[in-house]
Amino acid sequence: MDINCDTKCLAIIGNPLGHSLSPLMYNRLFSRRALNCVYLPFETDSEELEQVLNSLKTLNFTGFNVTIPFKQKVIPFMDELSDEARACQAVNLVKKQGAILKGYNTDGQGFVRGLQEAGISPGGRVIFIGAGGAARAIAYQMGRVGMERADFLDLDYGQAQMMAEFIACESGLPASAALMTRDNFIDIAPQADLLINCSPVGMWPKVDASPLESLEGLKQDAVVCDIIYNPRPTRLLKMAQSRGMKTVDGLPMFINQALLTLEILLEQSFSPKEMEEVIAPYVKS
Repeated sequence: MDINCDTKCLAIIGNPLGHSLSPLMYNRLFSRRALNCVYLPFETDSEELEQVLNSLKTLNFTGFNVTIPFKQKVIPFMDELSDEARACQAVNLVKKQGAILKGYNTDGQGFVRGLQEAGISPGGRVIFIGAGGAARAIAYQMGRVGMERADFLDLDYGQAQMMAEFIACESGLPASAALMTRDNFIDIAPQADLLINCSPVGMWPKVDASPLESLEGLKQDAVVCDIIYNPRPTRLLKMAQSRGMKTVDGLPMFINQALLTLEILLEQSFSPKEMEEVIAPYVKS
């Protein structure tokens, strides 16, 4: 493509970014659609965050994605926040509207869209492994579309407790917290309809790791999900598949987050199939 004064510039800021497939995915999609857009990665040091945000604003970037470790740190620099970003106190997408920067959080919506595309209802009782920012956004969105109860397991009990209190307050749903141990999982597993790994355990390159050594106790019709998309599938999902259970990996969430990014920043719609065709060859399996 030819870069010119009419080119719309999008970006991602975070650290590290060497593993991110976002620039590859977006730029290949733009090329495929002959769109006059470019997507650039900016690996940013924490002490440079304000300067980088001001630069993106001054250079009239259409918007940018935000990833670790800046999802919370960018909030003081936002002029507006979406309802999801305000509730979850995390931003993963910023749109420039004139002189205003508006922060969004698409994690929860992206995950729920992926479930629905797989024909799975985001309802019933859900176990969350990991109680970080991704779990917060996903649980918040699922609480709005049919989840009946949330149980959080984390290696940090205090983190799990804060998450349970957040969901109980925001959604009015029963929620529990427990330390991530085999016994605690077995105690709650029989009642679960969905199990979602929101931790990084099992992410490439540590593909032999799993947050659980066994899925003992889960009923056969429970759905096992992992928000990790690299590798595809993770060891956790392979364990579930070996038992004949239905699984959802992290690629649908990743793709739907990207679709939401383009809907918000470019006000254009793309199909999940088109996005998957662009990115799937580059995801390790």
